[in-house]
Amino acid sequence: MSILLNKYQLIRPLLTISILLLSLFLLTACAGLAEMDSHSKIARFQNAEDVYRASMRWGEWNNVFQLMKDKPDSTEKLKPPSDDASVYLEKIKVRDIEVLSSGMKKDLGTGHSKFRIGYRFENSAVIKTLHHNVSWWYYEKGNVWFTDTPLPKEFDLPESNTIRLSPK
Repeated sequence: MSILLNKYQLIRPLLTISILLLSLFLLTACAGLAEMDSHSKIARFQNAEDVYRASMRWGEWNNVFQLMKDKPDSTEKLKPPSDDASVYLEKIKVRDIEVLSSGMKKDLGTGHSKFRIGYRFENSAVIKTLHHNVSWWYYEKGNVWFTDTPLPKEFDLPESNTIRLSPK
Protein backbone atom coordinates (compact mmCIF):
# COMPACT_ATOMS: atom_id res chain seq x y z
CA MET A 1 0.00 0.00 0.00
CA SER A 2 2.82 2.40 0.80
CA ILE A 3 4.38 1.79 -2.64
CA LEU A 4 1.15 2.84 -4.34
CA LEU A 5 0.94 6.00 -2.28
CA ASN A 6 4.51 6.90 -3.25
CA LYS A 7 3.68 6.61 -6.97
CA TYR A 8 0.65 8.89 -6.60
CA GLN A 9 2.66 11.30 -4.50
CA LEU A 10 5.18 11.56 -7.36
CA ILE A 11 2.55 11.93 -10.09
CA ARG A 12 0.55 14.68 -8.36
CA PRO A 13 3.29 17.39 -8.55
CA LEU A 14 4.03 16.50 -12.20
CA LEU A 15 0.34 16.71 -13.05
CA THR A 16 0.05 20.06 -11.25
CA ILE A 17 3.06 21.48 -13.12
CA SER A 18 1.70 20.19 -16.43
CA ILE A 19 -1.68 21.82 -15.86
CA LEU A 20 0.02 25.07 -14.83
CA LEU A 21 2.18 25.11 -17.98
CA LEU A 22 -0.79 24.31 -20.20
CA SER A 23 -2.80 27.13 -18.62
CA LEU A 24 0.11 29.54 -19.12
CA PHE A 25 0.46 28.46 -22.76
CA LEU A 26 -3.28 28.95 -23.42
CA LEU A 27 -3.24 32.36 -21.76
CA THR A 28 -0.30 33.46 -23.92
CA ALA A 29 -1.99 32.15 -27.07
CA CYS A 30 -5.20 34.04 -26.29
CA ALA A 31 -3.25 37.25 -25.73
CA GLY A 32 -1.59 36.77 -29.13
CA LEU A 33 -4.96 36.25 -30.80
CA ALA A 34 -6.34 39.40 -29.20
CA GLU A 35 -3.44 41.33 -30.78
CA MET A 36 -4.31 39.90 -34.21
CA ASP A 37 -8.02 40.64 -34.44
CA SER A 38 -9.51 40.81 -37.92
CA HIS A 39 -9.61 44.62 -37.91
CA SER A 40 -5.95 45.23 -37.09
CA LYS A 41 -3.57 46.54 -39.74
CA ILE A 42 -1.44 43.42 -39.42
CA ALA A 43 -4.36 41.03 -39.94
CA ARG A 44 -5.66 43.10 -42.86
CA PHE A 45 -2.19 43.11 -44.46
CA GLN A 46 -1.89 39.33 -44.17
CA ASN A 47 -5.43 38.91 -45.52
CA ALA A 48 -4.73 41.15 -48.54
CA GLU A 49 -1.53 39.22 -49.25
CA ASP A 50 -3.39 35.89 -48.96
CA VAL A 51 -6.20 37.06 -51.27
CA TYR A 52 -3.63 38.30 -53.81
CA ARG A 53 -1.77 34.97 -53.77
CA ALA A 54 -4.89 32.79 -53.88
CA SER A 55 -6.51 34.86 -56.61
CA MET A 56 -3.40 34.72 -58.75
CA ARG A 57 -2.98 31.01 -58.08
CA TRP A 58 -6.52 30.17 -59.21
CA GLY A 59 -6.69 32.65 -62.09
CA GLU A 60 -9.20 34.95 -60.39
CA TRP A 61 -7.73 37.99 -62.11
CA ASN A 62 -10.64 40.32 -61.23
CA ASN A 63 -9.85 39.80 -57.53
CA VAL A 64 -6.21 40.66 -58.19
CA PHE A 65 -7.24 43.83 -60.04
CA GLN A 66 -9.48 44.88 -57.16
CA LEU A 67 -6.40 44.95 -54.91
CA MET A 68 -4.49 47.09 -57.42
CA LYS A 69 -5.00 50.84 -56.92
CA ASP A 70 -2.79 53.84 -57.47
CA LYS A 71 -1.28 55.32 -54.35
CA PRO A 72 -2.79 58.80 -53.87
CA ASP A 73 0.57 60.62 -54.09
CA SER A 74 1.95 58.47 -56.94
CA THR A 75 2.93 59.97 -60.29
CA GLU A 76 2.89 56.59 -62.08
CA LYS A 77 -0.57 55.27 -62.82
CA LEU A 78 -1.66 51.66 -63.26
CA LYS A 79 -3.26 50.83 -66.59
CA PRO A 80 -6.50 48.85 -66.46
CA PRO A 81 -6.16 45.64 -68.49
CA SER A 82 -7.60 45.65 -71.99
CA ASP A 83 -10.04 42.96 -73.09
CA ASP A 84 -7.23 41.30 -75.07
CA ALA A 85 -4.98 41.32 -71.99
CA SER A 86 -7.75 39.75 -69.90
CA VAL A 87 -8.20 36.96 -72.45
CA TYR A 88 -4.42 36.44 -72.50
CA LEU A 89 -4.29 36.20 -68.68
CA GLU A 90 -6.85 33.39 -68.82
CA LYS A 91 -4.23 31.33 -70.70
CA ILE A 92 -1.73 31.68 -67.84
CA LYS A 93 -1.96 28.87 -65.30
CA VAL A 94 -0.16 29.61 -62.03
CA ARG A 95 1.12 26.32 -60.67
CA ASP A 96 2.37 27.65 -57.34
CA ILE A 97 3.07 30.94 -55.63
CA GLU A 98 5.34 31.08 -52.61
CA VAL A 99 6.02 34.00 -50.28
CA LEU A 100 9.79 34.49 -50.10
CA SER A 101 9.59 37.51 -47.82
CA SER A 102 6.91 39.72 -46.40
CA GLY A 103 6.83 42.69 -44.08
CA MET A 104 5.10 45.91 -43.23
CA LYS A 105 5.84 49.21 -41.56
CA LYS A 106 2.73 49.63 -39.46
CA ASP A 107 3.43 53.26 -38.59
CA LEU A 108 4.02 54.26 -42.24
CA GLY A 109 1.20 52.18 -43.69
CA THR A 110 3.45 50.47 -46.22
CA GLY A 111 4.43 46.89 -46.83
CA HIS A 112 6.19 44.59 -49.26
CA SER A 113 5.93 41.02 -50.44
CA LYS A 114 8.31 39.01 -52.55
CA PHE A 115 6.78 36.03 -54.35
CA ARG A 116 8.21 33.16 -56.37
CA ILE A 117 5.67 32.21 -59.00
CA GLY A 118 5.68 28.99 -61.01
CA TYR A 119 3.45 29.24 -64.05
CA ARG A 120 2.79 27.79 -67.47
CA PHE A 121 0.72 28.71 -70.46
CA GLU A 122 -2.39 26.78 -71.39
CA ASN A 123 -1.52 23.93 -73.77
CA SER A 124 2.11 23.94 -72.63
CA ALA A 125 3.92 21.67 -70.21
CA VAL A 126 6.85 24.04 -69.69
CA ILE A 127 6.86 25.49 -66.16
CA LYS A 128 8.48 28.91 -65.92
CA THR A 129 9.50 30.65 -62.71
CA LEU A 130 9.68 34.34 -61.87
CA HIS A 131 10.18 36.56 -58.83
CA HIS A 132 7.58 39.25 -58.25
CA ASN A 133 8.04 42.14 -55.78
CA VAL A 134 4.82 43.76 -54.61
CA SER A 135 4.57 47.08 -52.76
CA TRP A 136 1.56 47.63 -50.52
CA TRP A 137 -0.03 50.80 -49.12
CA TYR A 138 -2.69 51.21 -46.47
CA TYR A 139 -5.92 53.15 -47.03
CA GLU A 140 -6.81 54.38 -43.55
CA LYS A 141 -10.46 55.32 -44.21
CA GLY A 142 -11.36 51.93 -45.63
CA ASN A 143 -9.04 49.93 -43.32
CA VAL A 144 -7.77 48.07 -46.38
CA TRP A 145 -4.44 47.40 -48.12
CA PHE A 146 -3.83 47.97 -51.84
CA THR A 147 -0.91 47.41 -54.16
CA ASP A 148 0.27 49.86 -56.78
CA THR A 149 2.52 47.23 -58.37
CA PRO A 150 1.54 46.01 -61.85
CA LEU A 151 1.46 42.31 -62.69
CA PRO A 152 4.81 40.78 -63.69
CA LYS A 153 5.96 41.85 -67.16
CA GLU A 154 5.97 38.16 -68.14
CA PHE A 155 2.16 38.29 -67.85
CA ASP A 156 1.87 41.21 -70.29
CA LEU A 157 0.16 40.69 -73.61
CA PRO A 158 2.80 40.01 -76.26
CA GLU A 159 3.31 42.88 -78.70
CA SER A 160 2.88 40.62 -81.70
CA ASN A 161 0.67 37.61 -82.22
CA THR A 162 2.61 36.56 -85.31
CA ILE A 163 3.69 32.94 -85.33
CA ARG A 164 7.20 32.44 -86.57
CA LEU A 165 7.45 29.34 -88.76
CA SER A 166 11.15 29.33 -89.52
CA PRO A 167 14.27 30.54 -87.72
CA LYS A 168 15.16 32.87 -90.65
